Amino acid sequence: MVRLKEEYAARTLEGKVALVTGGSAGLGAEIVQRFTDSGACVAIADVKAPESGDCHFTRADVAHAEGFAAAVEAVIEDIGKLDIIVNNAAIQPHGIPLEDTTPELLDRVFHTNSHAVFYGLQLAKKYLSEGGSVINTSSFVGSIGAPNCPSYAASKAAVDHLTRVGAMELAPKQITVNAVAPGLILTPAVTTIPNNPEIRFIEERTPLGRAALPADIAPLYEFLASDAARFITGTVIPVDGGLSAGWNRYDLSPPLEWVDGQWQS
Repeated sequence: MVRLKEEYAARTLEGKVALVTGGSAGLGAEIVQRFTDSGACVAIADVKAPESGDCHFTRADVAHAEGFAAAVEAVIEDIGKLDIIVNNAAIQPHGIPLEDTTPELLDRVFHTNSHAVFYGLQLAKKYLSEGGSVINTSSFVGSIGAPNCPSYAASKAAVDHLTRVGAMELAPKQITVNAVAPGLILTPAVTTIPNNPEIRFIEERTPLGRAALPADIAPLYEFLASDAARFITGTVIPVDGGLSAGWNRYDLSPPLEWVDGQWQS
């Protein structure tokens, strides 16, 4: 069974070329590894180089259109084609409420988290192979209201809608556009914050009772990039342990009208 699983993994993205933005660390690095293990030729566009691996790497800030374009053009020039773009680069200014969010921070968050997705879709329409795929990284706070992260949450809500619009615009080339909306992931952006209260808060409210690991999330990217998902487009798929379905606890007392197992009207 293990050997069969390994052979399947080696076939799913065989012959495909993928570009992963923000692929040097965290979830991005896990996606790169998953794609590589599945047979893809993977390139990374990031502001910092990966710590290991032999992937094609372009140092680029995809928050700027010219930086993203240079990364895409480098892949096509060096490898010959591009089939998959994963718009994963993001910054996470959690814990900063509305009143403390400066115009400069708001601009930076939207340029990195939303504008980059817009640029990625533009470049996909121009450069991606017929039948290719775009996968955007969203977040559970893109659809669930949460305090103290207004810039991040709003930027991810924009990603959700760009995913739908992009699916419409790229459909003539049979290019699928989808988004993955993770819950809390235990990446360095989260775990390096001392005594991070978000971890316990989310784990106590997630039906499966824990935060995600990058390895819990990356398989969906592989599936959405594969030919098996060729008829799925315009979707935002939560991978959050059930958090978006509802809280696992909601402590309530029955109303006064409920007496001895019957409703008293």
